[in-house]
This record gives sequence, C-alpha cells and structure tokens, in this order.
Amino acid sequence: MRRNNMNTLGLIAVGAGVLIILSLVLPKSFWWFALSALLIGAGVWLLRCC
Repeated sequence: MRRNNMNTLGLIAVGAGVLIILSLVLPKSFWWFALSALLIGAGVWLLRCC
C-alpha cells in the first residue's frame, strides 16, 4: 500500500513538471482553452454522476 501511495505522488510530481515546461512553451490562449475544456468536462462529469 505504501508503494502505491509513492507511485501516485511520483505521477503528480511528473505531471506538475510537464505542466511547468508546457507553460513556458505554449501561448496563453492555449491555457484559457484548456481551462474551459477542463471546466466543461468537470461539469459534464458532475451531471452524469450526481
């Protein structure tokens, strides 16, 4: 069980690193699009689950 927790933390750290690198490379308009897509996806998920 402890190994699974460390694996999750490792994935979060790698994901954060990738996001930081992408934020340096990609323009701001892409991030607004990504945020809106994430919010729409979260809304659809909430409507289906709840």
